[in-house]
Amino acid sequence: MTNRLGGPLVGGLVGLAAAALGAVFLTGGGFDARVLAIAAGAVLVTAVVAFVAGKSIAAPAAAPALQAPAFAPAPGTGAASGAIPVGQLQDAARAAQNTADRTVLVETCIWMRDRATSPALAQHLDGAFAKVGVTPVDATGQRFDPAVHEAGSTVAARGPADEGIIARTEQIGYTDRGRIVRHPIVTVYRGQGVRA
Repeated sequence: MTNRLGGPLVGGLVGLAAAALGAVFLTGGGFDARVLAIAAGAVLVTAVVAFVAGKSIAAPAAAPALQAPAFAPAPGTGAASGAIPVGQLQDAARAAQNTADRTVLVETCIWMRDRATSPALAQHLDGAFAKVGVTPVDATGQRFDPAVHEAGSTVAARGPADEGIIARTEQIGYTDRGRIVRHPIVTVYRGQGVRA
């Protein structure tokens, strides 16, 4: 059995040198054997254990770079499989970030549109919304759908046919390229109730 003395001995000597420097700096420039013993204790224990085990405390050699296995699509499927190129992952992450950024900008513009007191500013924002695919949603006259509308209040229906129909839109909603950004807040006709 052959023991590798180079690794543990070199590692131990380097550790002792580092501990000695630490002892000098910790004591304010003077040498103190007690500080050296405390600092060197862990290094000596590690070197002894490595020597007994026949291991090295030096850093291991760098592992070879991992290669992605070469996969071939199943015959006749035309499907490509294997690792996803980093560029595609970055493109997807960039697209998700762009969508989030766009949502913030659209919501901010909607907030400004709600507070616009100038008709010219409101008209300018409406024109900009139309150019980028943001559409206002006025749900008056539609059947109430809780997935699309937010009920703000109810009023008595004029007749049975009006029950569940939106009487008026209290706050206009918005969609961005078909995706709901803000649900319209609506007043819904409710039933007349049971008469005795």
